[in-house]
Amino acid sequence: MNEKGQKIITLRKQGKTYGEIEKILKLPKSTVGWWLRDIKMPKAIEKQTLERCRKKWRKNINDYNRVNGKIRSEIAARIREEYKAKAAKEIKSVSKNDLKFIGSALYWAEGGKENRNSLWFSNSDPLIIKTMMKFFRKICNITDEKIKAKIHLYPDTNQQEAIKYWAEISNLSKSNFYQPQVQISKTSKKMRNPRRLPYGTLHLGIYNTEITCKVNGWIRGISEKI
Repeated sequence: MNEKGQKIITLRKQGKTYGEIEKILKLPKSTVGWWLRDIKMPKAIEKQTLERCRKKWRKNINDYNRVNGKIRSEIAARIREEYKAKAAKEIKSVSKNDLKFIGSALYWAEGGKENRNSLWFSNSDPLIIKTMMKFFRKICNITDEKIKAKIHLYPDTNQQEAIKYWAEISNLSKSNFYQPQVQISKTSKKMRNPRRLPYGTLHLGIYNTEITCKVNGWIRGISEKI
């Protein structure tokens, strides 16, 4: 047996894989395979080698998923944005009658229906709040001084930042806002994600019996025509 063959066999019995032997001795795969064709590794070494290979495979798979997973996520995000952009172009315009339907439907879903003389609407989505403010102003003809606002906050929320944020979203004066209400249930105290609602939830109140009846009437009309 020549020196080259002896080195190949020695490295193999030390637990080196075929690929590792090829790199160490700078030999072609066929040469390594020929010298090891009849060589059987001790069970203990074989087990160690198999475990090393498994760890390497897992690392390679994790590395692959980390890199390609990010790429796939970015591609998926672009595709979703393309879908949304295409769908947005389908909405050519929104008439006052459309806004009446939209505002009434939103109130139907999220508004307070138990009060006969006032409208109460709450939400944490700034786009929904902006839409409802247009509904109240343009469709219900409610002036700003008739609209009261209260923010429901969590203890870790900055009250002044929250008031400033919702005042800009609603385009209301800070004088329209009551003192924020800070509350959190004992069951959710340790589970709440502080980034989920960084500015809390805005509650809008309008005390007007006629408008309250009109909105509820529009809701009834929609339900009867569907």
